[in-house]
Amino acid sequence: MRRISRKKALTLVKELDAFPKVPESYVETTASGGTVSLVAFSLMAVLSFLEFFVYRNTWMNYEYEVDKDFTSKLRINVDITVAMRCQYIGADVLDLAETMVASDGLKYEPVRFELPPERKLWHM
Repeated sequence: MRRISRKKALTLVKELDAFPKVPESYVETTASGGTVSLVAFSLMAVLSFLEFFVYRNTWMNYEYEVDKDFTSKLRINVDITVAMRCQYIGADVLDLAETMVASDGLKYEPVRFELPPERKLWHM
């Protein structure tokens, strides 16, 4: 890879200027143009400061409520495929206080897997 000299790189960057400079002979400064610029910059500064203060004064308000309905049950759906007979599988579901929530309420659905003959031979 060839290296570009510093002078060439600087001229290349100057050519890539997105806002080319207008010669001074084409520029005419007026009091009204300066006033518009000053008002626009002032407005942008005020809006920036106000946005910053709104950002600084924002807070999160969390509200919690205790569930008083002790009779309702939480439904948990778990889909697990295990290569064992259903009679050997068990699961205990505990809540945060480590009390048993459900142990016998699980529904077991047996699944049959048919292997091709070459896989059966490999498993033997």
